[in-house]
Amino acid sequence: MHELIIEKPEALRTHHKVTYVSLTFVFWLIIFYLWQPLISLVAWSFGFKFFHEHMIRLGGYQGFLELLLIYLQVIAGLGIVFLSWAKINEWRFRGKNRRTQVARVRHNEVAEYFKVDVDSLRQMIQQKNIALRITDEMEVLSSDAIKCQP
Repeated sequence: MHELIIEKPEALRTHHKVTYVSLTFVFWLIIFYLWQPLISLVAWSFGFKFFHEHMIRLGGYQGFLELLLIYLQVIAGLGIVFLSWAKINEWRFRGKNRRTQVARVRHNEVAEYFKVDVDSLRQMIQQKNIALRITDEMEVLSSDAIKCQP
């Protein structure tokens, strides 16, 4: 009797091998996902037993309480430092506005910088989309308005 299944993986092309491996990986993920509730139940049970053994029976909660006290002291210290810093800055800068406005640039200044006339610049500003060709010397060679598709 002839076997109908041909087993020659070396004859497969690369994209077939990649497809095979990818599908195998996806289906293994699906199988793992379906077993996840049972795996989670076992892990939870082991974790609870582990927690009970180390924290209750062996007295691990005492070390936890000591660490908890240190953590609370560090958090309180950082809170005091940051609140003090905020209050000092509030006192130092009370009533002082050091923010400055950015100077507005006029159309003629922009036109002079890019070496174009002001009317062309105003037309360019009115366009929704525009493509510019600019040289290394910041000179605008041409501008093409690009039509927007709604």
